[in-house]
Formats: sequence, C-alpha cells, structure tokens
Amino acid sequence: MPSPIVVEGHWQELAEAVQDAVVRMEKDGIVPRIWNGDHTVWKQNPREISNRLGWLQAPWTMQDRMAELEAFAREVQGSGFEKVVLLGMGGSSLAPEVLSRMFSARDGFPTLTVLDSTHPDAITRVRASLDLSKTLFIVATKSGGTVETLSLFKYFYNQVADCRGARNAGAHFCAITDPQSGLEALARSLGFRKIFLNDPHVGGRYSALTLFGLVPAALVGIDGRSILERAQGMVEACRQSGASPGDGNPGLWLGAFLGAGALQGRDKATVITDPLFANFGDWVEQLIAESTGKEGKGIVPVVNEPLGHPGVYGRDRLFITVSVPAACASGVGSALETDLSKGAFPFVCLRAKDPYDVGSLFFLWEFATVVAGHLLGIHPFDQPDVESAKVQAKKMLAAYRESGALPQVAATLQWRNVTVIGEATGSTPREILASFVDAAPHEGYVGLQAYVAPSPTMDAALRALRKAIRDRTTRAVTVGYGPRFLHSTGQLHKGDAGKGVFVQITDEPTTDVPIPEDPGRETSRVTFGALIAAQALGDREALLAAGRPVLRLHLVGDVPQTLHALAQDL
Repeated sequence: MPSPIVVEGHWQELAEAVQDAVVRMEKDGIVPRIWNGDHTVWKQNPREISNRLGWLQAPWTMQDRMAELEAFAREVQGSGFEKVVLLGMGGSSLAPEVLSRMFSARDGFPTLTVLDSTHPDAITRVRASLDLSKTLFIVATKSGGTVETLSLFKYFYNQVADCRGARNAGAHFCAITDPQSGLEALARSLGFRKIFLNDPHVGGRYSALTLFGLVPAALVGIDGRSILERAQGMVEACRQSGASPGDGNPGLWLGAFLGAGALQGRDKATVITDPLFANFGDWVEQLIAESTGKEGKGIVPVVNEPLGHPGVYGRDRLFITVSVPAACASGVGSALETDLSKGAFPFVCLRAKDPYDVGSLFFLWEFATVVAGHLLGIHPFDQPDVESAKVQAKKMLAAYRESGALPQVAATLQWRNVTVIGEATGSTPREILASFVDAAPHEGYVGLQAYVAPSPTMDAALRALRKAIRDRTTRAVTVGYGPRFLHSTGQLHKGDAGKGVFVQITDEPTTDVPIPEDPGRETSRVTFGALIAAQALGDREALLAAGRPVLRLHLVGDVPQTLHALAQDL
C-alpha cells in the first residue's frame, strides 16, 4: 500500500547532514529496531519505552474497534443528543479538535465542542450554549487523574444532575481512559453510558489514532475507517528503507530533517499548513515539544504563525509545509516556497491529497518525532519536567484551601489597567515588554502564555502581539493558552537548553465558578478562578527555578484591546 503523502525535501545547507543521518540510521538498523520494539534505539533503560510503543500498531488494531464505535454513535443519535462536549487536556483533546474542525458537520449527528480551559469565562460560555438534556459529555484522560479534566467533569456532572436528576446523570457521560484508572472506577460507580478503555501501551500525545481520537470522531459522523486506511498506508511506508525522500521512508526522512536541523542549530521547526488542515499544527506542537524538549535539548515547534518576509526569520529556522494539490500553485504552496528558497531556509513540503490524509499525517509525524528523538539522544515518550509545575500549583492550592487566598507576588509596576510582575527595565508596560523580549538570546524564542479565556477575538489579539514581537526581534514567538499548554509545550519550556523567555498574560475573570469536591455534592473549597491562577503562579515558580526569565502582565478590563495596543506600540 503506497504512502499517500509525498515528502519533498529542499534541504539547502542541511543536505549533507540529513543524508548522513539517514545513512547512519540505515547502517544501525534503526527502522527495523523501532518496529521490533527495541528500547535501546533511545535509552538503555526500557522504562516508559517498552510500554509506550502501542501506537505503531494502532492503525491496524483500531479497525477492529470501529464497529463498536459506530454502534455507539448510532445509540447516541437515537437517544436524542444534539451536542457532544469533550472534557480533556493535551493528548486527550487536540486530535479530536483537529478532526472536528477539518471535517464539516454531518446532518443528523451531534456537533462537538472541546473544552480544555479552566478559565471561568470559558466554562460559563460553554455552559450557556448547552441544553443539558440533549448533551453528552466525553471525559477523556489517560491517567484518569488529570486535575483539569476531573474538575470540569465534577462541575458538569452536578449541572446535569440538577437538570436531569442524579439517577439519570450518568447516562449523559462516557469515559475514555486506561484500564484500572481512577476514572474507570468513578465512571462505573456513577453509571456512565459507556466506558472506553484504551491501549495502555500508548502515551497521550501518540494517541490520535486510538480511542482518544476516534471515539469523538465517530460521534460526529467522521469516517474513521478511511482515516485509519490512510494511516495504514503510512505505516507500510515507514517500514521501508531510507532510499530517497520522494520514494523512501517518509517518517525517516522527516525525522532526519528535524533532528539534523536541531543539531545544526536550526531548532525552530516552523509548521505551515493549508487551511484544509485547520489547526493540525496544534497537535504537531504538542507531539514535538513534549517529546523532544528535555535533557537540555529540544525542537521548538512554531505553529499557526502569521507569515512574514524572509527577513523576519532567524537562522535558527527550518520550515515544513503541509499542502494539497490545489494549494501548490499559490498560498501555502509555490509562492511561500519561493520566498523560503530565496532566504536559503531549509524546508520540506508534505503533499497530501484530501482531508482523510490526516490519518497518514498523524502517523508520519509520530514516526518522525521518535526518529528525531533518536538523533538527539533523548527519550521521546516521557515528560520529566511537567511535574514541576504541577507540584508548585498544588502548593499554591494548598495555601488557598488553608487561608482562602493565593500567595501574592509583589508588583514591579502598576500602569493604568496593567500590572507588571517580574524583573523589568522601563517605566511603562510597553517599555518593559520591549526590553524583556529584546533580551531574548539571539538563538532563543519568546513564549506567550495566555491564561485567559480562548475566543476568536483573543486569538486575533495574541496573533497581533506575536507578529509584533517577531518582527521587532526576529525571534520565534510561540503562543499557548493556559493551562492547556502545560500539557504540551510546558515540558519544552523547562526541559530544553533554556533559550526561552516567557510572558505570562493573566486577567480577572468576569465571574467565578466553584469546583465541587465530589460529583453529586455541592461542597466546594476551590474555584476555577483559583485553579487557573494557581497554575499560572505554579508554572512561574517552576520556570524561575529552571532559570527561565518570566514577565507577567496582569490585565484588567478589555484584554484583547490592551494586547492590540501593546502590539501597535512595539
């Protein structure tokens, strides 16, 4: 079965390094060793490797589950559900969100909303949009203990119980989790409509082609069988020898490009996708950042970035475009590639055919990421630095439970509706922000961490600020909504070579929402407002402990307007 994705390499000065990497991996038998489950491809210790390779077989094994998923989708339709809300973070939410945006809603099927924010305004906005009597909730967490997911579940479970009665509430929920997790036990005790137990040998960020991606897809009428068939073609292609990028192993070549580029100092992998593939870059961002950003190394994924002329990009960039034939004559295709060639930037073009090739792309990037991990000498399946932010956030919440208030951090500057926290030079927020980003290392990057409620208006404001900082400094700029990014780029921020500087953006929620202590009980000791604030404080402490510069801008009032003003002033 041929690979449906064509990989075209324009390596520029990386050509020799990429070729050498492929030849060396061919000599060392890296591809067959990966398929044989040889943990020494990455580390001598098999911990969290030998039990994390189930994704290699998922495109085949999941075909056996499709009849079950389709039957469940029919049951949900027949029960009158009009909306499905997925409660999840990171690997449990990104693939379903990609698929739901790529494929048009089908008549007769529910629509999907993904809620991966703990900001009270985001939660109340979703709640106001729902008729709970016609809403099914998916609670998705591999570990079964993700604090954000379980907090959201407890809130919505109580909302449904108030609306439908405690006896009927469980029928509005299904779970996707690992066997024997805390969520499995909770779901059984509360009478969930369905419990899906995923392969425990698949890590969260490698789970797009498992139940975590395919259950939500089936519920909204997406043809998961076709997606898996395309992925199977990529599986077979990624078993092949290196040969050449056009007819060899596409995962090996893309991984060699990413890994060799990072070793040559081009560690800002900029992914540009055709609009057909919507927010596919968000999924790639988590996969690369959490897999490679550790042990003082890392590849910084730059996704959803506004396009610029070659002069605004540093020499630490390489580019990957994902396009379809119709786009090759313009847009993401030839025009951009001409600019990249003029700027002598190495770039790779991934040519897909249609939306169902997302199955191929999921597997291609997974395979390429573990190949890049081999070249960098890191472990692509663990996330050793994620825990540090969680520990700090727990400390903040413990203080909140004890005193009713979070620890306070002294302000550096109060300017109208902006409070600045952190070491800073300047007498206005604009001057402070400018001096802070200007001080980013020449080969570094700026991370915008927005602990605010996502919305199209906020997206546009963050996009404007991102572009202004990039154009001013030529540094790569990434954007992440908190706390979602803690489950994706958060590992990279604290585990890489320390090249990042970070701007936290926080605000005052319009209203707050209590988190029930237990489902079915009204008792609450913590609110969502306190949770997201504790997570911002905790991650700040973790970043500072890792030697990363952090500037916090706390905004009151119209946050998008303030961000646009800062962007214009830069």
